[in-house]
Amino acid sequence: MIYIFVGTRGGYNRARVVELLGEEPMNAHRISERLKLDYKTVQYHLKLLEENQVIVASSPKAAYGAVYFLTPYVEKHLGVLRQMWPNLGKVTNKARGLLK
Repeated sequence: MIYIFVGTRGGYNRARVVELLGEEPMNAHRISERLKLDYKTVQYHLKLLEENQVIVASSPKAAYGAVYFLTPYVEKHLGVLRQMWPNLGKVTNKARGLLK
C-alpha cells in the first residue's frame, strides 16, 4: 500500500485525502473544497485509493455523492501512516532524482 504514497507524483495529495478521511467520511465534492483541489483530480485519487483498498465508498462504482471511508485496516494503521507523512516529500523527490 505504501507505494501509492511514496515515489509517485500524486502521493502527497493521496496522503492528504487519507488524512482528511481519517477525520471524518465525506464525498468527493467536499474533499475537493477542503483540499482546494480540482474535483476531477480528487476523483482520480479516490479511484486509485479505492482500487488499492485504502478507502471504500458508500455506493458502488463511485456514484455521484458517494461518501468515502477509510477501510478498517487503514483506520487501524493510520498512526503508522501519519509517522510517514513528514518524510513523504523527501522520498518522492529522491525517487524523481533517480529517474532523471
